[in-house]
Amino acid sequence: MEIFDIKIQGTDGLEKTLSEIQGKANLLVIFFRGAWCGHCKKQLFELNNLVERFGLLNVQLAAVSSDTRFKSSLLKTFLKLKFPVFSDEKLVLIDSLHLRTEYKEKIVAKPAVFLFDQNKQMLYSYIGSEYDDRLSATEILKQAGKQLSN
Repeated sequence: MEIFDIKIQGTDGLEKTLSEIQGKANLLVIFFRGAWCGHCKKQLFELNNLVERFGLLNVQLAAVSSDTRFKSSLLKTFLKLKFPVFSDEKLVLIDSLHLRTEYKEKIVAKPAVFLFDQNKQMLYSYIGSEYDDRLSATEILKQAGKQLSN
């Protein structure tokens, strides 16, 4: 199955494919371990502060974890995120990108970012090797600007 056809559940309870999330924009998908992860919350909060700058690059952000829809919804509300947060409880998207890892007997995604252009071509990816191995929001913005200007 093509990754853009995989359905993940939004905080509103609706399932969407990456194609539907992307629309006519470039797409930046941020994978995080869960709402309980301090490193994850910090990264998502910092990305939230740069949403308008990503918008200038025509980049739609979307965050994905193996959390339940309820936990994803709480996180989105708590951090006042301006971009959608999705639940991949069945790990279909996470597994398709080989991001599955384990933390304290819980299956989670490795911290990762993937940037796709409007034609669904992957322009950039970064997969953390450890729980705290993740790019800063400013580095992600810098990479997006660099990749989209080529």
